[in-house]
Amino acid sequence: MSLFQTTPLPCPSCGKNVDFEAVHSVNADRRPDLREAIQDGTFQRQACGSCGTLFRLDPQFMYLDLERGSWIAAYPLDDLEHWREREAEVKDVFDHAFGSRAPAPARAIGSRLRPRLVFGWPALREKLAASQHGLDDVQLELLKIGLLRSGSAGPLGETTELRFLEVPVDGKQELALAWLDSRTADFVQGLRVPRQLYDDVAGEREAWQGLRSQLGEGPFVDLKRLLTVGV
Repeated sequence: MSLFQTTPLPCPSCGKNVDFEAVHSVNADRRPDLREAIQDGTFQRQACGSCGTLFRLDPQFMYLDLERGSWIAAYPLDDLEHWREREAEVKDVFDHAFGSRAPAPARAIGSRLRPRLVFGWPALREKLAASQHGLDDVQLELLKIGLLRSGSAGPLGETTELRFLEVPVDGKQELALAWLDSRTADFVQGLRVPRQLYDDVAGEREAWQGLRSQLGEGPFVDLKRLLTVGV
């Protein structure tokens, strides 16, 4: 089930408390509307009743979608520097819930799930978009590395990140990516690339094997795994 708890939070503008329905877990199979709200950017966004300022709670919850094989632990962006510690925690949680330490029926379910760890809303939305379009997230991260190496990707920086968005309806042979503000998820710059580039990554397994192993060795499957030292 999807679990929420009413929590008083100070408005970032006027400082007055807002009764916020903070999420603790999302079951997308039972609440597909919550999956859609995450994808369209409205989830966990609320207006202050005093000044009208619209603000969004940082993600910190578990997301489950059995139909798409997704189990995702979402954390605030500020926790990124602690990704190694968080990854160890997430592995343990999954292991007890659906892995080797879980009862047999739960292990059977877990065999169909991909445990993932994300930091911030753009990263979570990207995982949902990748599963929706049947794309491998490790392969997507390798594609990004290839784009960065070519120098054609765009403005990589401390406040921006490159994320997959969708397969455009007007360009089935393309993938739509975008540079987004890491904290606000605001659009900075768009990028469309041929789908063939993504497919080429799969076909060049030897060339990408080292990076593929690094990116896929834990639930934190993200280019930032290679860029952030972590503790």
